[in-house]
Amino acid sequence: MSLAILQALVVGIVQASNSVVEIHVSPRGRDSSLGTVEQPIASLQRAIELVQTIRRERGPNIDIQIVLHDGVYRLDRPLFITSAENPGPGHLRFIAANPGKVILSGGRLLTGWKQVAQHWEVAIPSVNNQPLLARELFVNGRRAVRARTPNRGFFRIDRPGPDKRTSLFIRPEDAWAFDGNIAGSEFVYLHDWSTSRVRILSFDPQTLQVVFAQRVGCSAPHYEIGHWPHARYFLENGERMLDQAGEWRLDTEKGVIMYLPRPGETLETIETVVPVLETLVHITGDVSSGTLVQNVHWEGIAFEHCRFDLPDAGYAAGQATIYEPRRDPQSAAREMMPAAVTLDLADSCEFADCSFRHLGGSGLWFRRECCHGIVRRCVFQDISGNGLNIGETITRPLKDASPKWTSPFNTGCTYGIHVEDSVVRECGVQFLEAVGIWIGISAGNVIEHNEVAELPYTGISVGWSWNDQPTGCRDHIIRANHIHHCMLILHDGGGIYTLGRQPGTRLVSNLIHDIPPNEDGAESNGIFMDEGSSDILVEGQTIYNVGRSPIRFHKALEVTLRRNTLVCQPGVPPYRYNRTDPKTLRFEDEHVIEAQHWEPPDEVKSSAGPRKTVATDPRSQ
Repeated sequence: MSLAILQALVVGIVQASNSVVEIHVSPRGRDSSLGTVEQPIASLQRAIELVQTIRRERGPNIDIQIVLHDGVYRLDRPLFITSAENPGPGHLRFIAANPGKVILSGGRLLTGWKQVAQHWEVAIPSVNNQPLLARELFVNGRRAVRARTPNRGFFRIDRPGPDKRTSLFIRPEDAWAFDGNIAGSEFVYLHDWSTSRVRILSFDPQTLQVVFAQRVGCSAPHYEIGHWPHARYFLENGERMLDQAGEWRLDTEKGVIMYLPRPGETLETIETVVPVLETLVHITGDVSSGTLVQNVHWEGIAFEHCRFDLPDAGYAAGQATIYEPRRDPQSAAREMMPAAVTLDLADSCEFADCSFRHLGGSGLWFRRECCHGIVRRCVFQDISGNGLNIGETITRPLKDASPKWTSPFNTGCTYGIHVEDSVVRECGVQFLEAVGIWIGISAGNVIEHNEVAELPYTGISVGWSWNDQPTGCRDHIIRANHIHHCMLILHDGGGIYTLGRQPGTRLVSNLIHDIPPNEDGAESNGIFMDEGSSDILVEGQTIYNVGRSPIRFHKALEVTLRRNTLVCQPGVPPYRYNRTDPKTLRFEDEHVIEAQHWEPPDEVKSSAGPRKTVATDPRSQ
């Protein structure tokens, strides 16, 4: 871009401030325009090109604001923001002109629907000359239900097949579900705290044996079929499963997507979207030079429609969407489900008043070597995987970090992410082992005044080590969160779940309730301190309406519990000890109540969860 065009771009801004440039973007703009409010450009890709030019011309100190005007921005490729665009100290801000009216979408509109019998059909779209094997369909802004049987609840297996991995036997009364053409059907097997998704190869109506095209479960023996007797399962995407309004299925044999409309939906007014991109935004510094990307802020923007394709070997999750991809059949290595927005080598990046929704993987991930990030007043909802991830699954030594990385914790691990006044709900829509907020190997994070709710598994998961050996996980503050209606489907988790030794970690004044009793398998609890949990303070929790013990320990060690209010169902103990010596735990002024029905005082209710007013910078508190 010439200097004359650059000067035209910033005219009117320089008069207000010599250090701020605005770029205006609108779906109704043109990329050949100047990017002014009167002549906006059309795409974020073009906006990034202009940012690169401005940085070359004006340097790294000025602030750049990309103002997005109302509408849907459909990305045809992921948006990459690197340290070349924003090495700091200047800020790069993506700001919605009207918060909540700007959507970044990785999806494609489906057009050409036709009515066939009682349902509608449209041709499967192509991506890179290959049919898009969609796993999700969004109709008029709402997730359609992938056709399933049973429509509610689950079947239970009879017994495993010979190898406990590739076949099982069903109960006679459930054989009807396998009638007809089952090609393209997916078998969803519920382990105690995770799921597997595999293709059905065949079904024998005489022996009632179901044979799979892929192996069920991670490699560890406790993921074998039948480890928990009569495990639950359901089926998806079968020919006869499209039987309720709002359901859809992908028929690869006919090359169509089918949808059974809801009352009031018409071919003329329907808007349907399938996710195409696997990533919406990747914010990353430069690994070789170690230059961090700094001060990238997003305000008032919705991130929608990202897909996650199952591995060719089937989906076998261990926990919290960490699964075995099995690219090498002999490998038991695991990796984490990708997120729509991912940050690596990023310093002081912020998301305020944003939403992450209608996503096929996870929502937001501060992954490798991130620090001082802020998530404020955001909403994470209708997400197939985890809502928000912080850190990695390994302790990255400082010697393996990028050249310019420094940390007060003397590791290469992400640290100092602050999540506040946000709402995380309805995650794990497709992958039931997902959690609302996951903190792996990371340090010094603050999770406070959030609502975490309506989840099939755990609310907030902290730590990623199954023993008490030191890791890079430490010094977290989980404070004043309102966590409720978790563990709605799977077992062996809690409103808060901890793992490993975590010096300095504090769980403080969280309100936890409505955790149903597990149907079978291991308990579900208000707080579950699993293997190696130690050096942790649990203070001032209020836990009630929990079907099992409010707090459970499994191979836990040094934990201090102080002034917690634990409301137990009649006959249920306040604590459950699984292979844990209570003498290693310290109890101080605990308040235990036995009651069938109990409500917390108003001051307890009002002090947890998102606040109506918050400070400008949480690090100043």
